[in-house]
Amino acid sequence: MLKNIRAVLLLLLLFRHAFSLDTPQFIFLFIGDGMGLNQVFLTGKYLESLKKDKLVFLDPSWKFGLLKTDCIEPAKITDSGAGGTAIACGCKTEYGLIGLPDTGACESIAFILKKKKYRIGIITTVPINHATPACFYGHVKSRKNYDYLINDMIVSKFDFFAGGGILTGQADTAKSLYKNFDQALAVLKQAGFNLILNIPRAHKQLPIPLLPVIVIDTLIRNRQVEIKAAYSDEHNSLPYVIDRPEYNSRLALYTKSALTSLENDTGFFIMVEGGKIDWACHDNDAATAVAEILAFNDAIKPAYDFYKSHPENTLILVTADHETGGLSLGRGYADTSKSDVNNYGFFPGKLALQKKSLLYSDTATIGTFNRDAQAGWTTNEHTAMPVGIWSLGKRSEEFTGIFENAAIRDRILGGKHR
Repeated sequence: MLKNIRAVLLLLLLFRHAFSLDTPQFIFLFIGDGMGLNQVFLTGKYLESLKKDKLVFLDPSWKFGLLKTDCIEPAKITDSGAGGTAIACGCKTEYGLIGLPDTGACESIAFILKKKKYRIGIITTVPINHATPACFYGHVKSRKNYDYLINDMIVSKFDFFAGGGILTGQADTAKSLYKNFDQALAVLKQAGFNLILNIPRAHKQLPIPLLPVIVIDTLIRNRQVEIKAAYSDEHNSLPYVIDRPEYNSRLALYTKSALTSLENDTGFFIMVEGGKIDWACHDNDAATAVAEILAFNDAIKPAYDFYKSHPENTLILVTADHETGGLSLGRGYADTSKSDVNNYGFFPGKLALQKKSLLYSDTATIGTFNRDAQAGWTTNEHTAMPVGIWSLGKRSEEFTGIFENAAIRDRILGGKHR
């Protein structure tokens, strides 16, 4: 009996030792929502045509793989709920669910690392309780159960949240827990979160001295509330970079704030989502999607600089939860008019002429810019295409080849964690 107990204790010690050796100390996971391969390469071609530096993660020093994005329902294309759950929790689930697996128990990588005393940061350009960020802390049957997700934020005890705002309301019941954004903030403050609602203050305080923290620039949010009611989700998101260039470094600032605030001797895990890449692709708005990817790329740069100072124990991953829009690079015509003859052409630099998103324009105008660039779209929704995954640093060799999105969590950690 004593031998058996000793054997179990030895295995536990070996497990803890293996975890400490295999799991990177500093982990960055960048998720470009809806950012398919063609969105990435359109942005690359756009930069090339303007003679600007390439995307940081397209450097040859980064490793590359392909992710399958299917949800558990064979005939159904995934959404950010199922796609984010697979990435965060290492398990497939149904369309629209958050953090609830197909069978058995499943923890997100953020919870696993939190128990190991890592500090956790969740950053997004959209609402903090939108589908993708919520998959790292939430467990709900509908991605639109926003009030329950606010409660899940509190339960998580994560260290750093930043985004455009917080949504309220419940999809599966008429009874809401929170009346509005201000009430949700009050509850979060009462639960112990330090609220930073003015970014100049946050910038002066790097690193932020009091954790846990929620960063929401209410000056930006108030500006977003001016957008017409038909786009209510916009009220709790950062503005499109193409519409408000003065805010184009906001996601990068949040990322820098997180890594400087969370750095410690044990480690950190930071998830950064470029959520409005997806929204632009739903609108079939190529120029706006490119601008969002460039802002997303700017957020990767401080992580890359951090990696260069900590190459032995840092991992950076850049990927997507799914592709949106069925983007094609070229439409088969060399000019803006259709022809019976396929005079192939592709002119991504012409997207630089577009100065506003669909929010401030109309579909005919956006369609003209797409046609001038010869960027084509097949749908306004998600597709089943695989997405890329780019990796750099410790354990980056685990993210090459073709594999399921649900494998990401355990490949980061260095073993199965159920």
